[in-house]
Amino acid sequence: MRTQLLKSLGRSFAGTVLLFSGIVGVGTSLVLLLSSSFGYLPYSDRPGPGWWGRVHWPSWAEFANYIEFAPWFAYLCLYFGLGLFGLSLVLGVASTPRWLNRLLGGAIAAAAAGLAVMGAGWYFALAEIGPDSAIILGLLYGIFLFPRFIQPRTQPVKMWIRISVVSCSTAIFLYWIVSPFLPKKPVPDVSYDLIRVTAGEKPIVASADEGRGISDEIAALKLRGDAHGGIGSISGSGQGVPHIDVELIALEPITKEAQLAIPETGYALYVLRNGVWTAHPSILKKDRRTLTIEPGTDPHYDGGRLRLGKETDFHSFTWYPVIPKGQ
Repeated sequence: MRTQLLKSLGRSFAGTVLLFSGIVGVGTSLVLLLSSSFGYLPYSDRPGPGWWGRVHWPSWAEFANYIEFAPWFAYLCLYFGLGLFGLSLVLGVASTPRWLNRLLGGAIAAAAAGLAVMGAGWYFALAEIGPDSAIILGLLYGIFLFPRFIQPRTQPVKMWIRISVVSCSTAIFLYWIVSPFLPKKPVPDVSYDLIRVTAGEKPIVASADEGRGISDEIAALKLRGDAHGGIGSISGSGQGVPHIDVELIALEPITKEAQLAIPETGYALYVLRNGVWTAHPSILKKDRRTLTIEPGTDPHYDGGRLRLGKETDFHSFTWYPVIPKGQ
């Protein structure tokens, strides 16, 4: 019994996730190749998609070039294919009629295929023929193939349960598809600046573009010394909401990793003293992003590495004017 169930699940998984991704990925690539052989340039922003070519028999190099798009299309389709797999299980439990499976499968698979190829095509300026052909392929898959991988129950459940389950699961799946297009809460820009202070008598003051709050905090600490520039940037959505200012002052070398909270609004001043970054004032409401600071990797000069939020790469820096290691 268990072996039979696993085989049934494996068949449904292969027929939804893998077959859907393969048909859309390979099929769309072949449409691009075919359109190119008729003289239509289906991608590239130079000179631009359109009728720029000539009718010709595609060469092996051209075939290989277009078929290389297939794994990228298929990869993005896997995300929606997993949703189709879950939907097939729900429809099987609800024992829905085949005509409804065709209707739901066709509509959802067409939308999913179009969105997946549009997402992939953004990277190389894909012409409209790419998403359009993916939508048609997804529609054909959903109407003719998707119902084959729905295994209905031998004893159907009550009608009201079937209607509720199908309605809720379909609504959730459709929301999942369109959710990237729904309005999102604006994300404030984060403006940060990191400096290093060494022994000296000059009073440390905020730069000209710092807000009044940070200027007052720095003045209250009465810091003195020679300032060395580190790294600064502004990062965010640029959606017109008030940005967040973060000033970081290191009174000593950065020797260990630290993750610093960012205020939800306003500003924050961090001071590194005795190995600890202290916020002025204390942060009560925090943004979901953080600033991650690590020691520098330069073998000769003191510095550090900084990353905002979940950026993949750290930004490495040395202080300017430079500070030799050990000072």
